[in-house]
Amino acid sequence: MTETYVFDTETIIAYLYSEPGHEAVAQQLTAVRDGDAEGLLTETNAAEVFYLVARFESSEESPTDSSRRAADRDLHALQRLGVEIRRADWRAVGEIKAAGHISLADAHAVALAVETDGTLLVGGDDDFVDLPVDVAVTRFRDGGV
Repeated sequence: MTETYVFDTETIIAYLYSEPGHEAVAQQLTAVRDGDAEGLLTETNAAEVFYLVARFESSEESPTDSSRRAADRDLHALQRLGVEIRRADWRAVGEIKAAGHISLADAHAVALAVETDGTLLVGGDDDFVDLPVDVAVTRFRDGGV
């Protein structure tokens, strides 16, 4: 059976911007590209990646048409690698969010990992400690950037 990886926003941003630990994320994305693993990103995390890239790539105070195109380009590149953007079950997300101090987007990633029996790939933040569900969590780095 193939491994399933669910990427949180931090993993994708680290990969796109060559932040510390991006090599580990690249290894997982290579496995997805080669068909050795399934790669998933929730719609909510994709939205976060989109707005963050659109902000980072803008020379203005707010995103520009050009920076939004860069965000689209990056998400399409992930999809060409084989990463599928998928919706998490809203009820499961709500239960995870209600039970702890986790962001809504992170709750989406956790819910999708549980639903698919996948491994959740995360960074160094502590949102993924003491989760109310049983899920495999792999950190690609210690601490934030």
